[in-house]
Amino acid sequence: MNGAWVLRCLGAWVPGCLGALVLSALLLSASQAFAQGDGDKVMAAVRAAMAPALPFPATSEDGSVPANGNTEALWMVRPLQPGDRAIEVIANPLNDANQLKAERAMAQIEHNIQAAQRRAAAQYDRAVAEAKRTGRSQEVDGVTLSDEGVAGARIDAESHVTIDVSIDAAAFKAIIASAAPPAPSPQAAMPGAVAVLSTPATTYRDNDDVERYAEAQTIVFLGRVSAPEVQKQEAHLFGVSATATSPSLIVRLSGNEALIADLLRKTNWNALLELLK
Repeated sequence: MNGAWVLRCLGAWVPGCLGALVLSALLLSASQAFAQGDGDKVMAAVRAAMAPALPFPATSEDGSVPANGNTEALWMVRPLQPGDRAIEVIANPLNDANQLKAERAMAQIEHNIQAAQRRAAAQYDRAVAEAKRTGRSQEVDGVTLSDEGVAGARIDAESHVTIDVSIDAAAFKAIIASAAPPAPSPQAAMPGAVAVLSTPATTYRDNDDVERYAEAQTIVFLGRVSAPEVQKQEAHLFGVSATATSPSLIVRLSGNEALIADLLRKTNWNALLELLK
């Protein structure tokens, strides 16, 4: 099999380009790569194992639109580059359904900002009146990004999935913002996985009583990894930590909750477990 052809398939990710034979070859190469410290080959194997859940076009070079101008696909995927340790899945901005979601989100954001502007103007008027009466000035709150409300954070979260891959992580640490601590995932019964921890998409109020949106996250621990520990750090911040030796993979998925669930169901986890043996 021509090596350049395989690389082109990985870059463009043409549907059907990677069959069982190519996947087997990639997994064999990745298994050898653990001993050689070749993370790019491991990432190629992870991408191949996720192909059933990501049958979407590649992005253009700048990542803004599908390279082939596809308007039907809901998602597009950035091709892996040397040194990448994350797979980026992005909502296709050319898709009509995605455009409608964005328009609705922008309308809600505009509504929230206008309300914040009215509050700031009223506060300014009160401050001016108080200064005239007492001779003392007062600080006035301006309009900030937090005034968008959760709408901006929600559309950002629902428009992507980031798949971070830690290879042989001697010390894995992650900080997760959520209304509830990470817990064993009910969606991913994976015999052979050390653990699967998930947090759903939630809203919560921070220490300043500002409403925040926390995107969905799932972390899959495979191979020679210690049982992960979860520690509460603040009211809505949780630390997840684990140690590992070779061979091991820790896959952290964050963003769109529905697509994460699809990835958990359709990824060929057994193939990844095999390459870790």
